[in-house]
Amino acid sequence: MSDNKSVSQLRAIFFGQTLTELAGWEATGPGISRGGDTWWARRTGRPIPETFNHKWPDFLTGRSPRNPVLAALLADFPMLHTVLDDPLWPLLQRLVHPLEDTGCWAGQLRLNGRAFRYYSAARLVRLCGVPDWRSLAGLLALLGSERRCDTRSQAWLRQVFTLYVLCACLDLPARTDPRDLFGVLEQANRLGKFGRLSAWPNSAADFQHQLERLQRIRQRLQARGWIVGWGLKERLLFWHLLWNRATLLQLLSSFPSVELARRDLLAQSRHWFRQAQRDRVSFAEAPPGTWRWCDPSRGNTTPYAWVIAGP
Repeated sequence: MSDNKSVSQLRAIFFGQTLTELAGWEATGPGISRGGDTWWARRTGRPIPETFNHKWPDFLTGRSPRNPVLAALLADFPMLHTVLDDPLWPLLQRLVHPLEDTGCWAGQLRLNGRAFRYYSAARLVRLCGVPDWRSLAGLLALLGSERRCDTRSQAWLRQVFTLYVLCACLDLPARTDPRDLFGVLEQANRLGKFGRLSAWPNSAADFQHQLERLQRIRQRLQARGWIVGWGLKERLLFWHLLWNRATLLQLLSSFPSVELARRDLLAQSRHWFRQAQRDRVSFAEAPPGTWRWCDPSRGNTTPYAWVIAGP
C-alpha cells in the first residue's frame, strides 16, 4: 500500500506545528524562519543568516524536514518522536485506502491490557478519555473495523464521534487548521469506512461552523464561572457536559448558586478525571499466525505494538 499524500502532509503539519510549541517559536512563516535559523546557527556554530531560509515555513503546511535537519530536531526536541510515531497516521493510511479495514488494529486494541471483544458503553467512554487528537487512533480502529464483534461498539461511537472530533480540534498543536484533519477523515468517510455518523459535517465550511459554535458554548460556560481555566480536567468536564443537554442548557442560562455550585460540578467530574489518568490505551503486539480476525494481505500493512501517548 502506497502512502496517501494527504495523510503524509497532515503528519508533517502536526510535526511542524508541535515543533513551534516545543521550541517557543511563533507559528507563522517569519516566526518559524527566525527561530529555526537561529536554532540551526547555534547548533552548527554558524552565523545567523541575514535572509531567513524560506523552507522553514513549509514545515507548517505539510513538508517534512530533510533527514539531517530532522535528526537534529528529534535530538533536541525528543517529544517530536511521539508525533511522528503516533498510531493515528498508519491508521489513517488504512482508512483512506478503499480496500483496507482496521480489523487487525481493533483486535490489538487494549484498555489497561484488556481487549475490546465485547460491547461495553462504560469502557468506550473510558476509551474516549480526554478529547485529544492523540486519542483518535483507538476510536478509529473500532469505527473502521469489519469484525462482527465490533458492531455494537461502532453504533455507540457513531453517535459521539463527530462531537469528539470537534472537541479534540479545540486543542490542536499551535495554529493547526482543524479543516486539514477533517479533510482526511472525510476521505475515509466518503469511502464508507465509518458508517452513518451522527451530525457529521457535510463540508469543511460546515465543520468550521460547528467548531465555532462549540467554542461559543465553552466561552459562555467560562464567562458564567462554570469552567475556570482550560486544562485536562476542564476539557474532560466540557466533553461530559455536552452529552447532557438538560444540564448544559441549565448551566448556559445560570450562574453558580446555592442550589447548583461549581464545586458540585467539579466533584462530579473528579471520578472521570482520576479514571482517565489511570487508563492506558495501547495496541498490543500480534505475532503472525494469530491474525484470525483480519487479512493482513489487504494493503499489506502489518500491525505493530503501540502505546497511545495521550494528551
